[in-house]
Amino acid sequence: MRSIKLSIIVLVVFALGTMWVSCSKPPEAEKEAARKAMDAAFAAGAEKYASAELEAANKVWDTAESQMKEEKYKEAKESYLGAKAAFERVTASIEAGKKAAAEQAKAAKEAAKTAMEAAMSAAAEKYAPAEMEAARKVWDTAESQMKEEKYKEAKDSYLGAKAAFEKAASSVEAGKKAVAEQAKAALKTFESEWKKVRATAKKMEKKLKAKRQAWAADARAIREGLGASKKMMASAPAEAKAKLDELKVMLDKWENTFKEMGASPSKTKVTKKKKSS
Repeated sequence: MRSIKLSIIVLVVFALGTMWVSCSKPPEAEKEAARKAMDAAFAAGAEKYASAELEAANKVWDTAESQMKEEKYKEAKESYLGAKAAFERVTASIEAGKKAAAEQAKAAKEAAKTAMEAAMSAAAEKYAPAEMEAARKVWDTAESQMKEEKYKEAKDSYLGAKAAFEKAASSVEAGKKAVAEQAKAALKTFESEWKKVRATAKKMEKKLKAKRQAWAADARAIREGLGASKKMMASAPAEAKAKLDELKVMLDKWENTFKEMGASPSKTKVTKKKKSS
């Protein structure tokens, strides 16, 4: 009877010893399993698409690490197991987070597209070209990120593009005013040169001969174009200036033609005063 009791005591002591040894041993296997689950979550994009779940899992991991340092191996083991499960939940949540981010990026894209169309309708490409170019670059970056499924970055870029297109639209009025001033200056210069070329043509009338019909046709086109340019000056100064640039090419052609035909530049007559005796 005594030997039976002794055997039982030995078994209990052995079991307790085994339990103590297992609890006193650092839970390296559980830690490694938790680390692998964490790495998988990060690789899948947890920081972008499951940030809240990731933060919760990181807290469990930090607790396990703290317990490990304090040699509370039993508690650390449980915490590492909890961290592993938490990181696995993070990975499972990423797909839903990614889908939500994609929807947000699409909404931001629509907003940016609306702003771009508004800027184009306001003629920003004519009157705020630098701002439009900058906005298009941001838009192109967003489009590239969208294709690469970088939805969070794409969303931010689309919002940036929206703001840039709105800036371009707001710059149109100032740009239009500046172009109008340029167009008015160009008109004044053109009219002065046109007057001189007509005067030269009148002087060269006998020498024109075969070129008379060509001159008449171009002169008529210049007069009509000049009239059209003046009408566009207030509402469409960019088109008015473009028309003047087009007419200037024609005017320069005839100015060079008359020079080749021997026309001399007009000289201003100077009247000398007689000396009083």
